[in-house]
Amino acid sequence: MEKERDMRYEKFQTTGQERIRLACALEGFFLANECEEEKKTAYGQYLKRRIRPAMEALIREENVGKMELLKSFGWFGAEELENFICTARRERKLESLVWLMRLKDQKYGYKEKKFDL
Repeated sequence: MEKERDMRYEKFQTTGQERIRLACALEGFFLANECEEEKKTAYGQYLKRRIRPAMEALIREENVGKMELLKSFGWFGAEELENFICTARRERKLESLVWLMRLKDQKYGYKEKKFDL
């Protein structure tokens, strides 16, 4: 198990392919208490800079628990949230869409649009 964690971190540090690097960071970051603090910090810094593709990957997986954890760090705001909602709609990920829309309602609310004649 430890060897696997080390190999994942090594791959994360050395690969030039962002898709693989993101997958390694997502997997390593969410391993509860199995990850050394230094590695978790490196994964976290990377995910913070790449919050859009990270959240999009979690939306595709419909992993609301992990999205909730990323939200708790405050790494995205209203504009990013709107983009995540669009992604969930486009990908037809209902559970993710409902969670994201509830988050928007709680954090920012919905503004009524006026259509004056």
